[in-house]
Amino acid sequence: MTVTTLYERTFSFKGSISDEVALNELKFFMDEVMPAIRNSVGIRSAKVYSGAGALRSHLKLVVEMDDASGYEQMLLDPAIRKLLGRLYGTWDLNKTTQVFLREVTPDLITALSSTD
Repeated sequence: MTVTTLYERTFSFKGSISDEVALNELKFFMDEVMPAIRNSVGIRSAKVYSGAGALRSHLKLVVEMDDASGYEQMLLDPAIRKLLGRLYGTWDLNKTTQVFLREVTPDLITALSSTD
């Protein structure tokens, strides 16, 4: 059974970097990282959302995957792996969160309620 899975990563840029650097890193994220994610095996879509205010805090990456294995496939994708060091180097990792959400379907309900 394949269960569509959402991956959500909320992040902010480090307070120690300037607004100019944060903007450049956001452009890098949108121009380099997002296309690599979208082209990764098992990825259906990927979007970035922001909260109110400046585009340096409370940003959220939302990736829809065929199933939860899409996350591992993204991390193993050479096009993405080479970008992670730069990406994580500018994020405030103390405030970064991630969550996986699976789509509730009749098949999932049956699988989870089965007594076999």
